[in-house]
Amino acid sequence: MATDTDMTSTQHEDRVITDEVLERARRHIGAALKTHAPFHEHVTVDAARHFAHGGGDDNPLYCDPAYAAKGRWGAVIAPPMFFRSTGVPSKTEWTEEERALARDPLSGIHSWYAGDVIRWLLPMKAGDQLFERRFLKDLIEKSSSFAGRTILEISRREYRNQHGELVVVSDQINIRGGRQKKWGERKKYAAYERHQYTPEEIERIDETYAQESRRGAEPRYWEDVETGDELAGQVKGPITVTDIMNWNMGWGLAMQFHGAHRLAYQWRKAHPRAYMLNEYGVPDSIEAVHWDHELARRTGNPHAYDYGGQRIAWLAQIITDWMGDDGWLLSLDCQVRRFVYLGDTIWTKATVTGKSVNDGQHEVEIEVRAEDQRGEVTATGQAVALLPSRSGGEVVLPPKIDLS
Repeated sequence: MATDTDMTSTQHEDRVITDEVLERARRHIGAALKTHAPFHEHVTVDAARHFAHGGGDDNPLYCDPAYAAKGRWGAVIAPPMFFRSTGVPSKTEWTEEERALARDPLSGIHSWYAGDVIRWLLPMKAGDQLFERRFLKDLIEKSSSFAGRTILEISRREYRNQHGELVVVSDQINIRGGRQKKWGERKKYAAYERHQYTPEEIERIDETYAQESRRGAEPRYWEDVETGDELAGQVKGPITVTDIMNWNMGWGLAMQFHGAHRLAYQWRKAHPRAYMLNEYGVPDSIEAVHWDHELARRTGNPHAYDYGGQRIAWLAQIITDWMGDDGWLLSLDCQVRRFVYLGDTIWTKATVTGKSVNDGQHEVEIEVRAEDQRGEVTATGQAVALLPSRSGGEVVLPPKIDLS
């Protein structure tokens, strides 16, 4: 689960959700949210490759200009989840009232990335620049066995290219809840122990890596797909700090990583709640919960954990590898169910659950899931892929889709 907007103060002034806080937060629904300068201001060949490699994806559509130039899109395109590393603010002029409504009303209340409903309408090609519009769509009160009284925070993100064309629409879901209890004080995950791998288990993982395949330039036609088909599974892990750093090198996480030393000091002074004091009294970015076990335990977790967006990128990859270069991942509605901790291994799986023709689009419905080495389901989702058809021709973009 990611912590894009995890917030606390360096004085440990952790906030809790009260009726007053929730009432005040609801006033912000519909208000435009401020976006920071992105890690990638442009889609470039290097940026697409770094992002893909950060998630363990070496699809030449994302990495090889010579290969991509011969294909349907005519140039390198970025992986589906690349949009989360970009998005130039589309709004630059703010009134005082707009600035007040754009501030996070739940600042100081911990945030976990819980899922996304994403629709991809056009490719993100090398040379494109995406502009982001973001607003608070809804706040839904929930009760969690892990975090107590929580709020599902749904923010709409719309990305348009330099031509004004809508490229991606995302409804990102975050769970906002207090961190009043440390690890061991909650029942969930209290008995968690890191897995000790045998040489045989590592060999099985390596064999899966060696057998992974990609459809590539050979079209997968809609007529050749049947309900019940199983997609070839993939593996990610065992997850290490190195894997987390690789993901960050591609994704960038621009909201928190604004440079080191003096630059970090300047950002911390402007955004004090984005930092926590570590065990040595040093302020560090809240994002360190993804590699610092001690800070992670202060959020109720036994160990550092992965990013939710990272896991969704893995689920997207199993589909893009299966559908081939001429297919199109239209949508992914994904829910992050459990934490994935350093040392865990994730197996991604998918099944075709249906197929149909809608407005001339040849659609395939796919159920995706991620399971750890214990057999626990850590993420689930429903996807729709568009495939070329022998009778209907190639996929036509942008597709007709309900964006409400």
